[in-house]
Amino acid sequence: MNFKNSSNFFVKFFTTCFGLGYSPIFPGAVGAAFATVIAYLIHPLPLFNKILITLILIVLAVPLSTKAEELFQKKDCKKIVIDEVVGILIATIWFTNLSIMMFISILFIYGLFDAIKIYPANVSENLYGGWGIVIDDVIVGIYTALTIFLLLKFV
Repeated sequence: MNFKNSSNFFVKFFTTCFGLGYSPIFPGAVGAAFATVIAYLIHPLPLFNKILITLILIVLAVPLSTKAEELFQKKDCKKIVIDEVVGILIATIWFTNLSIMMFISILFIYGLFDAIKIYPANVSENLYGGWGIVIDDVIVGIYTALTIFLLLKFV
């Protein structure tokens, strides 16, 4: 295996979240479920650490998703699910003491917002390469976080 094949494997491995994006049924939902587990695991960390992890993930996800889109030869290929991890992390990192039921609720709220793509998430998908793949999920994550904040505040 040469370096190019190795780097292509890494790009696909990372952007499909260890191959979960190859799921024949709802790869985005599988990615979001995986992301919820990741968010649950890092939940006890201090806010600074969670923000740092999320920023590093975004910095890696954008260029690697651009490359993965080229490798898969499809705009916003459904196999690329690292963007779901970014979105779920954006939705959860601001909160402390979330229960497992809240994480499950976040998964469903995030999934709903991801499906309906409220402005500007819908137009951000048209950005070039990895930007279009990742930024819409950042926006959906923000919408989800705001919804959870309102639910915790008023319900």
